[in-house]
Amino acid sequence: MSVDTPEESREVVESLGLPFRLLADTGREIVRRYGLLHPGGGPSGSDIAVPALFLLRPDGSIAWRHVARRIQDRANPADVLEQVARL
Repeated sequence: MSVDTPEESREVVESLGLPFRLLADTGREIVRRYGLLHPGGGPSGSDIAVPALFLLRPDGSIAWRHVARRIQDRANPADVLEQVARL
């Protein structure tokens, strides 16, 4: 999910050849609900989302999450795969 426009998200999907869609939260409702809004952190002082990764169980509950402490902080792919294997 991204705070980018649907058009921007579509461009990312196409440029990276992703096998899934990106959801757009342009109103920042979900980002706020999860406490992931970084006010003024984007270009020209726009509000952006803090990088975060959530693994959800089939019932929708959160099984694992990684929330960045800063914009450059991303989940280690090996850690993510380990957590997926535990589900």
